Amino acid sequence: MLTSLVFTLTADRPRTLPSHLGRASHAAFLRLLAQQDSALAERLHTPDERRPFTCSNLWGARRRGGSLTLTPDAPVYLRYTGLTAAVSEHLQRLADAPPASIEVENVPLTVQQATLDPAAHPWAGQTTYARLAADHLLPGTPPAPHAALEFASPTAFRSGGLTVPVPLPGLVYGSLVDKWNAFAPVAVSEEVRRFADECLAISRYKLATSAVSGKGEALQIGCVGHCRYAAVNRDRYWLGVIQLLTDYAFYAGVGYQTTMGLGQAQRARPRGDQDETSGE
Repeated sequence: MLTSLVFTLTADRPRTLPSHLGRASHAAFLRLLAQQDSALAERLHTPDERRPFTCSNLWGARRRGGSLTLTPDAPVYLRYTGLTAAVSEHLQRLADAPPASIEVENVPLTVQQATLDPAAHPWAGQTTYARLAADHLLPGTPPAPHAALEFASPTAFRSGGLTVPVPLPGLVYGSLVDKWNAFAPVAVSEEVRRFADECLAISRYKLATSAVSGKGEALQIGCVGHCRYAAVNRDRYWLGVIQLLTDYAFYAGVGYQTTMGLGQAQRARPRGDQDETSGE
């Protein structure tokens, strides 16, 4: 099971919070889980383990300088995704019986809505690994030779000991196949990483760098925007896996620190040429 739960929240009075609340969102998520299953929350907090969930920053607040301004008349949003049945079942329970409030950075925010329904919020949803695989890997219409992703929060990768704030095909799809094979009941070939590296090219993009505060005074640099990838090899299996992983990005996130607000991504909707920038 794969789930994407979106909370709609409001502040009781005008509030000012730091602009990046990834760690606070992460802490709030673990507290919510601990109220239902303290053992699971403790396991998810184990260092150096691949995490079967993602956490967003606080979305929708007005940004002023390095701060977010919250007012009672303007709703804000938190998004959490689950990549395993254990986590997804708890997110389903939270959607069915949401808490009255969620505390973020010591500020209580009233829960107005909790939903898994994409009709209620475009970043909500639920599906299964089997359904994603059936959509893209079973015989049928040949998969498209291109895919596009929207990076809605700063996205970056660790490669060779360095941080890479550019969504190169091998890094994007390497990140996604790692998560798929960690949590899906049936693995796909790790060779998709090499296919993406050697046979996918960036065809169009509209990207910007974005910095968020990390531990201490450190800044984390990532990219936000849209990127379109085109295949120079039309192999049906590999293109099917690429399309599968492109849809999986909605739940899994892309790159590193996806449990701290980075790497929120989804398949990009078609955009006109005027909205994209060729590599110049």
